[in-house]
Amino acid sequence: MDIHSLFIISFLFLAIFGSLLHFTHAWFKKGILLHIFSALNESTWEHMKLLIAPTIFIGIFQYLVLRENFTNIFNSLLILLIIELLTIPLLYEPLRILIKKVPFPITILIFILSILFGLTAEYLMLNKGILFLPEPVSLVLIFIIVIKFGIFSYYPPKIFIFKDPTTGRYGDVKHQQ
Repeated sequence: MDIHSLFIISFLFLAIFGSLLHFTHAWFKKGILLHIFSALNESTWEHMKLLIAPTIFIGIFQYLVLRENFTNIFNSLLILLIIELLTIPLLYEPLRILIKKVPFPITILIFILSILFGLTAEYLMLNKGILFLPEPVSLVLIFIIVIKFGIFSYYPPKIFIFKDPTTGRYGDVKHQQ
């Protein structure tokens, strides 16, 4: 499989699987992994979280396909994940402050842009062979990010990015009782 096809598949998978995770918590209600990776409310953090599981799955797929040809796969995946996760609040929060209620199509566009920006950076890193950390360190950092998202699913800090704008609460109210 050529790298261009791989990135088209990656984009489609991230966009579709990430979008579905917005609804899975309401559909199924139970399951620790579902709780960790699904959106529990409408906070910015929970929308960032929608990219964690899909990016991990696509990372495994990419590793299996690319490992023979690239030596910086985990560095590239770390950049993909970081850019996806930073793009959402960096685009959404200023809009939320300026216009209060960000229209739904704009939130979808932000989600799509976060994936496109992340995949573009990943693609450039892979093709240029950029290695800014040892691969095992990048892999450990990816796991730390995933673990932090899991912890904050159950124990969200009381800061704005974790606050559900529709309820004014933090985290999953059903699991706080």
